[in-house]
Amino acid sequence: MYFKISCPHCKKSLTVREELSGRKCGCPHCGKTVQIPSLSVIGQATQGSRAKADIQIDTKAGAGTKQRAKQEVSTTYEDATNVSMLWSLLFGVIGTGVFYVVILLLRSFSWTEIFWDRGWVPYVTMLIFFWCIAILLLKMRKIQKQKQALLLDVLPTELSPEITFNSLDKFLDYIANLPAGGDSFLINRVVRGIEHFRVRKSTSETVTMMESQSDIDANNVSGSYTLVKVFIWALPIMGFIGTVIGISGAVAGLSGSLENANDVSAIKGALNDVFAGLGTAFDTTLLALVLSLMVKVPTSAMQKSEEDLITWVDEYCNENLLKRLNDKREGGAQRGMNGTGGVDPAVIREVFASAMGIYHEEWNKQVVEMNRATTEMQKSFEAITAQTEKLQLNAVKSNRTLQQHFAGLERGLDGLSTVLERLGEQNVVVQQVDKPKRGLFGFGRK
Repeated sequence: MYFKISCPHCKKSLTVREELSGRKCGCPHCGKTVQIPSLSVIGQATQGSRAKADIQIDTKAGAGTKQRAKQEVSTTYEDATNVSMLWSLLFGVIGTGVFYVVILLLRSFSWTEIFWDRGWVPYVTMLIFFWCIAILLLKMRKIQKQKQALLLDVLPTELSPEITFNSLDKFLDYIANLPAGGDSFLINRVVRGIEHFRVRKSTSETVTMMESQSDIDANNVSGSYTLVKVFIWALPIMGFIGTVIGISGAVAGLSGSLENANDVSAIKGALNDVFAGLGTAFDTTLLALVLSLMVKVPTSAMQKSEEDLITWVDEYCNENLLKRLNDKREGGAQRGMNGTGGVDPAVIREVFASAMGIYHEEWNKQVVEMNRATTEMQKSFEAITAQTEKLQLNAVKSNRTLQQHFAGLERGLDGLSTVLERLGEQNVVVQQVDKPKRGLFGFGRK
């Protein structure tokens, strides 16, 4: 929820979220501190008379002035919260140098040896750490500016209660005079929405564009932390590298002590090298892990704060831009009324046709696909019917053939039964007959 107040110093109108009630914020116009009233005070003020901010805009300005104003607010904001790698590296090098100057002044303390008496790994680790800190500090400064820009009354209702095609130039001219430039999420989101509304002349398309722009802003915010996340990953890796180096030195010292096992003093010196290597291994790992944790916590908090910033921009656009858009076609306040105050049927038909026209082409495609599927199903049914008729004819033919076979078999069985009956009535005598004998070479029968 948003409410409006006036800056007590410059008298400019400010739009404030209710979460900021009772706090102190810097005015984006004059830079001075403003005490945000509490919700109870604001509720009492809304019941009485309110002092409105004077908005003086020359609506008769020339076309050249308006064009320049549009160009000023139409700049890109891909680097809205991104920071320069070169500048952050420079600040990181300076911070590392200052830190080691302080360490040299405190070198009498034994705990400082972890930073300068453990090889080259601690130096690189501290450089990465201060580079991350520089990035986070620069981003914090930009996020504070973004939050200050949220106090601006970007779309004052004094100019026009509704945002129509006739009032777009007035809003753009007013935005061009605001102190925040093109690197503000809020101002650029509003300007892009207005420009899209001017070109497409449709509220629904503007809503869709604003949703996609919100996703783009969220992706830009997430991508701005890529380098810091890489450094958070690199810090433990540097610790592991120090561990490998330290253990390698310890193993080398141990091998030297074994070669001189008969010399006690040599063994003591080699053991000192072994312990020094182990100290390097453990100290570099401890330093890297602690620094990684010290970077991870503020990074997560800052990313959450920046994501909340994008959410606040979304809420502002929904409450102050999208609700007030009126394209005279899709739900204007006076749209659809006739002279007697009733609903104009022609307008209702026009609105309905406009709404349904979006899905008309898709419905036509669906109807064509359904007709095609119906035709294919009909062809399949016809083919199944033809196959069924063929099967029925084949079944009839097979039935007739079987009947003929069964009739012939029945006749054969009847004839066999008749023959058997006749054989049963007659006596059959079977007599054995001797085979005639023959002589040599078939002669001389007896």
